[in-house]
Amino acid sequence: MLPHRECVAIFLIKDSKVFAGRRIDIKNAWQLPQGGVEKGENYLEAARRELFEETNVTTIELLGSSSLYKYNFPPDVQQVLVRKHGRLEYIGQKIIFFAFRFLGEEKEINLQKKMQEFAEWKWMSTEDLLKNIIYFKKTPYKQAITEFQKLKII
Repeated sequence: MLPHRECVAIFLIKDSKVFAGRRIDIKNAWQLPQGGVEKGENYLEAARRELFEETNVTTIELLGSSSLYKYNFPPDVQQVLVRKHGRLEYIGQKIIFFAFRFLGEEKEINLQKKMQEFAEWKWMSTEDLLKNIIYFKKTPYKQAITEFQKLKII
């Protein structure tokens, strides 16, 4: 059995809305900044690094983190990953969500990165995020939103 990849996702919050990016590689798929935890890194370090790598944002305040959630990649996504990497390395992801308040100015946000993930971005309500999120990530996103709402973070 293949392992689950250790991963983080980031709720970047401004005025009760969250940052969402439209993926370059999947039509009409929106998501939070996210990525894998590298060797020697803890989850919080990975969250800060991924947020910077995908958005250029560093002017933030940590509000909290979620429980660890798991999800499996559906067969169609597994096929894409095999075509992209030559083999399937992970069956899915185990993910911790972090919530950060955005303290900077919007001009800090820059998607034009070396490994660009997003074609565009916007601030969304959590309801709109759940309506637009790529289908196989809906459950962990909904779980994290519920957890953060109970903690009065979002």
